Amino acid sequence: MPNKENDGLVDHPSRKKKISFFSAILVVMGSSIGAGIFFRSEQVLKNSQNSLILAIFCWVIAAFSVIAMGLALVEISSVRNDNLSLLGWTKTFNKRKIFKASKNFMLYLYLPLNLFYMPLYFIMSLQDGLGALMNKEAATFGTNVDWLLWTLISIGVSLYFMIVSGLNSKIGNIQNKIFTYIKFIPLVIVSVVGIALVGLNAGGSINIGFEKPTININGNLINDSLEKGASFSLFFPGIGMFLSISAIFFTYDGFYVAAGIQSEMKEPKKTPMVILFGLVITTIIYLIVAVSMSINGGSFSNMRTYMESEWKDIGRILFGLVNIMIAIGVIGIINSYSIWMPRYAENLIKEGEVPFSIKFKDKLNEDRPIVGVVFYVIWTIPLVIIFTLIGALAYINNYKDVYGSGMGKLYTFADLIATWMSMFTFLFIVTAIFGGIINRKTNKIQTNKSSYFLFTAWICVIVIGLSSLITILMPFIDLVMIALLNKNEIKAVGRDYEEIVIGRIMLVVTLFINAFLTFGIQFIEDKIIVKKYGSIAKYEEWQKENFQI
Repeated sequence: MPNKENDGLVDHPSRKKKISFFSAILVVMGSSIGAGIFFRSEQVLKNSQNSLILAIFCWVIAAFSVIAMGLALVEISSVRNDNLSLLGWTKTFNKRKIFKASKNFMLYLYLPLNLFYMPLYFIMSLQDGLGALMNKEAATFGTNVDWLLWTLISIGVSLYFMIVSGLNSKIGNIQNKIFTYIKFIPLVIVSVVGIALVGLNAGGSINIGFEKPTININGNLINDSLEKGASFSLFFPGIGMFLSISAIFFTYDGFYVAAGIQSEMKEPKKTPMVILFGLVITTIIYLIVAVSMSINGGSFSNMRTYMESEWKDIGRILFGLVNIMIAIGVIGIINSYSIWMPRYAENLIKEGEVPFSIKFKDKLNEDRPIVGVVFYVIWTIPLVIIFTLIGALAYINNYKDVYGSGMGKLYTFADLIATWMSMFTFLFIVTAIFGGIINRKTNKIQTNKSSYFLFTAWICVIVIGLSSLITILMPFIDLVMIALLNKNEIKAVGRDYEEIVIGRIMLVVTLFINAFLTFGIQFIEDKIIVKKYGSIAKYEEWQKENFQI
């Protein structure tokens, strides 16, 4: 997976170890800190029944499990001296089916869908920023098809980075450095502004206990019940905590790349301390930012009212500029993935892991991965269009009705997909770590054993496993809860009964689409392989003879 500080693509086994202790900490922080904190704080607070204490507890537990995962991965990553990250670990410590599933997940879902929800987060921040500068709630086109116009812009943004950064990593890396420097500025400003507003008694209030379950209807929080269409999870803080933890994983997405940093360090033995310090500092920064937003409406978007009330036009302009910088930070993430995606595809083609690899293996170019770019353009654009149609036309709206037609639904759907992608990524890493736990008993694979591995490994397996399980089960529980919906109660609070039902159905349908692209495709491929080659073993022999394995 791409490191947000560099393209994370090329193996350098002969490179001299030159990264110092403090430089390595910065690498860990750079690969962890992104724009996700600005899009998850409110969701975590909502899942915590608007209790600041429970929300902070969720952040701490999630951070603790992430740190445990990072430390456990030091032993897992010691087996391989490459940058394959997730794929390398599942290939080494898990059976073929898990490795193939993780490969399909990365190839067909994780990477292309990053170019679905990341451009939407860019657009949402841009709408907030430009809207504030124009003294409007949000910048819109004012049409009945705003979602379509913004989708065309998001596709244009993705195509630019896929083609320009994908084909020319030098340009991509220059852009990456600029975006990286900018993304840290909003973190500082939001923290200072949030605390200042409370200090001036201009901010929101701090809720220590639990509030009655609420649901966001066109920007208004309304006390809710199952009859009115609330999610089952809102009534049980324990369930909400695990859902919050799954959402928080998105804010750390990418940190695991740093687990392999030991091969680049002057003192590899200090790798655990580097990961520990880097993630602890990241967590402290996240907690400060999350608390600053939570006590001022839950998100930076909600802080605008307080900023304008206290500082008038200066507050409005500052709000607009910060949002534009957040948008630029999101663009940096799109740029990073665009550098890595085509090269990732070509690496898999070299190993015969992509359909029709035999036809393209001699046409690959490491410096200009044209084959990889074409592959992802052909696959990503239709997938983005399909998910956009599902989100804009058949999902629910948890955002204010100020972003234009269909955009609130799209942003809600983007939150869901982003959470799932991060959750499944962490779940696959957990399977590799669990394989490492089993390997401690069998000793089939030689690793650099650490005294803390089993403790940290079991922590992340339990916490991340439970969070993932509950996050996957909740859509099915809410689907069953449709039987409790009351049309009159729903209508009384201004909601649409059909929208709730369709939204919950599409949530489960989308989950099945994800499962099919992760596991179903491999099942079909194996059937074709057995029919053509006689057995999987014979195919793998042919694969070794014809590809770089």
